Amino acid sequence: MNLDKKQFELIKKLLWKDVFNIWRDNEENEPHWKEYYKKEGFDSWYDWRKIYIDPIKALDKEWKLIKVINPLKSILDFRGGPYKGWKDFYNNQNLPKFVDIKEHPRAKDYLKRLPQKTTMIAWNTEKGIVIIEGMHRCAGIAKAAKENKQINLDLYIAIANCFIKDIPDFRNESNK
Repeated sequence: MNLDKKQFELIKKLLWKDVFNIWRDNEENEPHWKEYYKKEGFDSWYDWRKIYIDPIKALDKEWKLIKVINPLKSILDFRGGPYKGWKDFYNNQNLPKFVDIKEHPRAKDYLKRLPQKTTMIAWNTEKGIVIIEGMHRCAGIAKAAKENKQINLDLYIAIANCFIKDIPDFRNESNK
């Protein structure tokens, strides 16, 4: 599960609290996520995401921050995580690469508002990088890559080594 040094640069080691803070900072105050989790009956971002956070934290992995050297080249090889909300885009594949995922209807919107610098969360597995948090941003970047559009992006990933068999499967989980 070594990362190709031509594609990824190690920045530093992270603690779980750092990874948690990245996740929270990426989503907690985003108006569309706030509207979504409130509509689903949750009082807070944490109440909504707890079903995902707790099993990932329980894996007790060593985390590190890496920089993706060429996001447009690398993103198509990243794999979508095991989430029920994405199954309709996976063409009946298990953890498909973004090159094989059907375009998400919001990919264009995410591409338009993509920050110049962003950090996602992922597992480094024997089959490659599997996205934990950042699926919609990946979909937007994949759209740009497939359309040969250039984007100015500093992409970082908080990443931990994990065998696919150990990844929590959220495809059948109820978030209530």
